[in-house]
Amino acid sequence: MSERPEIAFVVQRYGEGVTGGSESLARAIAGRLAADYRITVFTSRARDYVSWRNELPGEERLGGVDVRRFPAERERDLDAFNAYAEPLYARAAAAAESPTAAPTLAEELEFLRLQGPETPKLVEALAAEQDRFAAFVFFTYLYYPTYHGLALPRVAERAALVPTTHDEPPLRFSIYREVFVRPRAFGFLTAAEQALVKRRFELGGRPAVLAGMGVDVPPHADSDSFRTRHALDRPYAIYAGRIDAGKGCAEMLAHHARYRRGKKEALELVLIGRLAMPEPRQDGVRYLGFLSEEEKAAALAGARVVVCPSPFESLSIALLEALAVGTPGLVNARSEVLKEHCLRSGAALYYEDGDEYVESMELVARDGSLHAALGASGRRYVQAEYRWDVVLERWRELIRAAAGGRI
Repeated sequence: MSERPEIAFVVQRYGEGVTGGSESLARAIAGRLAADYRITVFTSRARDYVSWRNELPGEERLGGVDVRRFPAERERDLDAFNAYAEPLYARAAAAAESPTAAPTLAEELEFLRLQGPETPKLVEALAAEQDRFAAFVFFTYLYYPTYHGLALPRVAERAALVPTTHDEPPLRFSIYREVFVRPRAFGFLTAAEQALVKRRFELGGRPAVLAGMGVDVPPHADSDSFRTRHALDRPYAIYAGRIDAGKGCAEMLAHHARYRRGKKEALELVLIGRLAMPEPRQDGVRYLGFLSEEEKAAALAGARVVVCPSPFESLSIALLEALAVGTPGLVNARSEVLKEHCLRSGAALYYEDGDEYVESMELVARDGSLHAALGASGRRYVQAEYRWDVVLERWRELIRAAAGGRI
């Protein structure tokens, strides 16, 4: 036990029932690497990212990992935050042509504080214990713990940043140039994400590992029983994840209503996950709530197609889980990451607008040969690129790079 190097993971939320792409990634990697390293997670006590309310216990051991949680100084008022942030986004976008429009450093730091989770005690603990750890792994470039944790020089010199980047308004802020300057190494989830970061920031010769994330393929997903339990007696499309207008869900619902208009045999749209917007109440849409992993696998396996409508993705676990069980994808082409999955896998279609959504949904719904070919390609893609044994060796490489020869 004592021979295992000590590694710190820093992420904004962590724990059972905590959903979110980077949070799920951190937990999946930490649990699987616990046999190789003594991992301590530094995180907030928040369960949800909307309010950052302190709900989870301060210390816990989960799956062989020590979890240390620190309180957020305040809960977030999302409406007030958005009212503050939106003008800054517009000014940052305009700064390319008019540099004087750019937000000031003080305004950007206030954005970071208001966005949350504001956890100064977490940063103090990192500073006090920084010599304990051979390496630090920070998940997500966007939040307070990453910005202030990487501002500690002795932490940054042994740090890997897993930024989970997508092209979103805050990426233009000057404070995030600081974030990408500081770490020793980078871990990316896809080649498209890595290319985006290289276009925006100077990485120099620092190590960059295309680490990715593994996908668990269930031995048998009982889709027939799932359909029976939920009275799904017609073919359906599915969306899995946080149901949020910011994830493209409002646009998806509008496109799906248009697709169903005047059709007797149109696919229903099943939604699974946590609500972050009013529950949709439209014809041909069913909300089933948050499901267990076993139920989610059965739901994905039974679907005709999984819809991934977000223009902002750094990986899309839901798409990969669907491809693993042979369910094709229909994804938003505005996400370079999702489009890259389509092109590399041959297992999904993509749409630019409502017309293409309708045409693609009709095609995958009625063409059995296409559906089978896409499904087979998806299984091959996940097996080749996202097996856990392959992925974990890449993560070990990333940690070694961050440690700079210390392990």
